[in-house]
Formats: sequence, C-alpha cells, structure tokens
Amino acid sequence: MADSLRCGGALIQTGDPAAVVRNKCGAPDFVDPWIGGSGLAYGQTLSMEEWTYNRGPSRLLQILVFRDGKLQRIRDDGYGFTVRRGANECRPTDIARGMSKYRLLQACGEPIQKSGGFVFSRRNDVGTYDYRLRRGVNPVYREKWVFNFGGNRLLREVTLENAIVVDSDTLERGFDR
Repeated sequence: MADSLRCGGALIQTGDPAAVVRNKCGAPDFVDPWIGGSGLAYGQTLSMEEWTYNRGPSRLLQILVFRDGKLQRIRDDGYGFTVRRGANECRPTDIARGMSKYRLLQACGEPIQKSGGFVFSRRNDVGTYDYRLRRGVNPVYREKWVFNFGGNRLLREVTLENAIVVDSDTLERGFDR
C-alpha cells in the first residue's frame, strides 16, 4: 500500500479530494461505486468508490479507493494489460481467488446476474480497507456474480469482497445464449 502516486509530473496522496486526483491523473479506466445506503451502523453511511488506472503491460495497474470523496488508499494490482475488444474467451478456470473486479470484467465480461451490498464481517483476510465502524467488525462490500459459460458447462457463482474475488462455486448446468 502506498501513500502517494505519481501521475505524469503530478503527485497525488491519500487525503486528496477525488476532483484533484481526476485533474492530475485523468479519467480512470474503471470506476466501481460501492453502494452503502443509510443506517449502515449507528446512522453512518459509506460512500466509497474504487478507481482503476490501467496504463498498459509495462506499468502497474493502480487502484485508488475513495471514501466520502477523499483518497483513502492506493494499491497496485500487478502489471496492466492491453484491453481486448470484442468477444471475450473467458473460461471458468480463468476466474481466480485474489483477482480484482476490473480484471474479472476484462477477462469474462458482465455476468448474467449480480447482487450484493455491505455486510459486517469479523474477517480481515481479503485486504479489507481500514474503515472500521465498531471495534473488531468491518463493513465489507460483498457481491455475488453468476456467469454462464454455455449449455455444456456449469454456471459459476463468484463471490467478491471489496472488489476482490474470494470464492467461486459451481451451480446447475448453464444454458445456450
């Protein structure tokens, strides 16, 4: 985890407003808003977004996490890649634990079903961010996505926590598109 990042000749750092980051770094390649709703805990709400910058295969993928419009965390996610255009060739084995949501979307496209929202968890093994509301309990943005790989394969349910794949299970047989 880094406290600062260079965007061209400009330096951004944790605590910077989202508008300043966008001005210095440009538009992100992917924006993932995490919907918190009201009454999450003791009347608090979470307004969070994760921005991903993919500057190609020779530079690290940068993920910036914002809370209430302020940069909270900067992390990298391995080397970037060239974005494929057109039909993707995703296979169930391409989905791996630890994969970021951005990488999953680029590899497999949109799922056929999405659900989720904030839940409370005592677990802290998936890189949860430091926004504890109560001692020992972390709000985690958990999503369940379902992918259909066709009638000759099983549906795949993928669980993401804070935009990272944490589990993948098979369901019933898929269907032709």
